[in-house]
Parts: sequence; C-alpha cells; structure tokens
Amino acid sequence: MKLLIVDDDIYTREGLAETIPWNLYGIDDVMQAENGKEALHTVSWYLPDLIITDIRMPQKNGIDFCREAIRLVPDCKIIFITGYMQTEYLKDAIDLSAVAFIEKPIQPEAVMEALEKAVGKIQKHQEHTRLRKENEAYQKNRFLQAMLQKGVTEEQLEELCRNCGFFCTRQERYLCIRIWEQGSAMDDAQCDLYLQQYFAEGTEFVLSTRLPDAEQCVAVFACEEKRQSEILRKLRMFVSKYTEYTVAVEYFVDSLSGVYNSSRLAQIAMERGYFEPEVHYLEVDRLVQRKYIDPGIYQVFLQVYKENPWRIREWYQALLQQFATKKQAMTEGAQIIALTRTFASQILNDYPESLTAVGESDVETYMRQLERTSNIRETEQQFDLLLNGMERCLVEQNRYSRLVSDIRTFCIRNLSDNTLGGQMISDRFHLSVTYLNQLFKQELSVTIKQYISEMRMERARELLTQTYDTVDEIAAKCGYSNGNYFAKAFRENQHMSPTDYRKQMEKRYEKEPRT
Repeated sequence: MKLLIVDDDIYTREGLAETIPWNLYGIDDVMQAENGKEALHTVSWYLPDLIITDIRMPQKNGIDFCREAIRLVPDCKIIFITGYMQTEYLKDAIDLSAVAFIEKPIQPEAVMEALEKAVGKIQKHQEHTRLRKENEAYQKNRFLQAMLQKGVTEEQLEELCRNCGFFCTRQERYLCIRIWEQGSAMDDAQCDLYLQQYFAEGTEFVLSTRLPDAEQCVAVFACEEKRQSEILRKLRMFVSKYTEYTVAVEYFVDSLSGVYNSSRLAQIAMERGYFEPEVHYLEVDRLVQRKYIDPGIYQVFLQVYKENPWRIREWYQALLQQFATKKQAMTEGAQIIALTRTFASQILNDYPESLTAVGESDVETYMRQLERTSNIRETEQQFDLLLNGMERCLVEQNRYSRLVSDIRTFCIRNLSDNTLGGQMISDRFHLSVTYLNQLFKQELSVTIKQYISEMRMERARELLTQTYDTVDEIAAKCGYSNGNYFAKAFRENQHMSPTDYRKQMEKRYEKEPRT
C-alpha cells in the first residue's frame, strides 16, 4: 500500500515517517507533502491508498485538499491530524468519510490505532474489489464459452450477456476471430490487453480467452452494424502494428447464437496459416472442404523408402506441395505433422544414429519438437534435418559389410543397456564372440568391446555438450552401471572429469563468434 503524509510542519512529517513501523501494516511506500496544494499534485500521479493530513495548512487546508483528492482516488482512506476540533471541521471531515482523527501533540499509539482501523477498511475494500472482479471475469468467460458451444439458445445467451452487464438490443453484429502468436507461447493476458486497448472504441464489448490444448486465443467482438467495416479495417491495422500475431477472421453474424458458426469458419481460416506462414491476416474467401489424408500414403512412403531411401526427400517435398496447392479441399496441419512423425519414427527405428543430425538427445525430444512446428516450412525443416542424418548413415554404411552395419545399428539402439557386449551381440546374431572380434578387427580395426566403449564415450561427450543432464543421468543413457564408474572411465579416456569437460566446452562455445 502507498501512504501520503501531508503537514506544513517538517518535524511532524519526518517524525511520523521515521517512527512508525509502516511495513507491519502492509505499507511499503511513503511520500510527503508540506501543504494541500503540493499534496494535490502528488496525489494526481502517486495515487495513494491512505492519506494522513493536517487540517490547518497554508495555501490549501486539509479539508479542501481531501475534497479534491477523493475525486482522483475515490477509494483512498483519510486520517486527519488536528489541534483544532471545531464543529465545522468535524462536520466536513465526516462528510469526507474520514477513518479517524489524531489530536496534536501526536502520540505513536494513537497513530497506530488509527492505522489499524484504516488498513482494515482498505483491506476489506480490496478483498471486495478482488471478489467482484473475479465474478465479472467468471461471468464473461462463461458467456464467451457458451457462445462457442453449439446448441445454446439465443435467450440463454442474452441472459448470460446481461449478467455481464452488457446491454443487448438485438441490433448488434458479432464477429469471432482466432489469434496465434508467432515464435513463442501464447500470452493470453497480454493479447487481451492489446485487444481491449485497440478496440475499446467502436465496440459494445470485446471478450477473449485462450483455447484449451492450443497455442491460440479466440475473441468475440460486438458492434453496431454500421461499424463492421471499421472493425475489419482495424483488425488489419492491428496485425500490422503487432506483427507477432496472426489473426483469422470470417464474417459477422446477426445473433449471439450465430457466433458458433463464425468461430468454426475462423478456425478453418487459421488452418490456412499452416500453409501460408508469411500471411498474418487470414480469411476464407470460399467454402473449403475438409480433406483427410489417405492412409495409403504411408504404404507409398514405405515402398519408396525400401526401394531407394535417397528418394525420400524429393518424394516428401512433392507431397507437401500437393497438400499446399489444394485450395478447395484443405488438409489440416495437424494431420501433416502426424504423418511426418510416422515417417520419422520409421527412419529413427532403422537409423537411430541419424538423431545426431537434428541436435536432440533422444527420440521423444525430437518428436515433441516436430509436433510443435507451426507451419509447413518448419515441419519440412525439422524432417529435412532427420533426412540429412539418415543420408550420412547411408554413406557410412556403404563403407562396411551388411552384417557389420546391422551390428552397429543394434549397438546404437541398445547403448543404454549396461549388459551390451560381445555375448549379447553373439546371441542376437548367432555368431561366436571370436568371429565378431575378427570381423570388427578386419573392417573397423577394433574389437567389439573397444567399439562399444568408444561409442559410449562419444555419446557421453555429445550429452555433456548438448544437454543439462546430470552425470548420473548421462551414465545411465550411455550404459554405465553407475556415475562413479562412468566418471572413472571418462577421466581415463579424456584425461579430465565429465564436469570439467562440460565447463571446457561451454567456454569454447562462449568464445566462438555468433552469427
């Protein structure tokens, strides 16, 4: 809370400011003024919650000052200080709803007693205000959610509208829009603030809320019929000013129950944004049929993938182009992302080492990153990174026999298993450990044990550099039985501890020029 002390006697002001433990009463900001005129200027920008003022002061007395001050801060509480308890002063002070009077000479006990009374009233008023605002927000959200539901009658919606304090004349027109914030999580409170400020003039009301399970907000405008064009024009200006937002609109409706249809069409318009990320004002200029992806596409993918995996990139780009150019029958972006996740899952199953190319530490993290893509370009870029990794694997595999390539893939998939070794591989591929070692010596110049150890060490270096995992977590992911054994093995291999290696790599990164 904020306090303003007003008295022409500097000793009285300073004495009050320094001797009373204001923080015990929830007062964390104290200002002073030496007369009513100066105090009134301070009130205009300081907006105090509580005023302690003398009555008799030069230039403007305490009564006249407070009479003007409460016009600026109607909820402010007042405590008067006086050595003159004249009847006219008492009457004026009571009219101003003074909380208490403190007689001079001032006693700290009297001040604290008055403070308890004043602070109690302030807190009670603040609690009442908080509950009122919560109820208003609840009623508005209930009204908005009802408009977005199918089957709610016009009469029910009008009653909810009146509960919010809005005046329903059946002459208003209503528009539902979708809003998406590019490049970050949707800040619905900030978005609502911008909308209220930008569209306060010219609308009967603006209601907005964040959609559950979606990085989008939905907003409903109500305005007079003659202002429809003005609202649409201002929406275009809105996305020009706040370039982080993409807005999807459709048409105005003439009833509250029609908002549901307006919202569904706005949703379809927003889905166009997946294919046109450079456009920030989206509208559906024709009826669009929902197009579902043919399940047979996955079989086509498998056929191309098995025949020649090098053709997958070209085939996938052509597929996305096909989806993007179908204006009359539009595929949802979520379906394309889900289909791409299926393709990626198959590739990661066959070439797990390709994950290194996307800069992620595990499959789940990459899949989440793919799912968060907001437009067709981002989806293609994420999948393209994985294809780069797959193609590197294909080049690498050509250096070795099919059997060695299969064993290397098996090792990568089971690297976190601390039982991975010659015997486990021997059982899986029905080969003797002796033959395995001869095979690896011939093609990789190392034994199977040395190969697995180096793979684990390479994986550990990647995780220390690219993640914030603890040493114990990295040990488990790399197939070491415990953190101590991993730390010992790492020190023998790198001549430093895992923690020192991580610090060294962080310093090296900090020194590198950033583009």
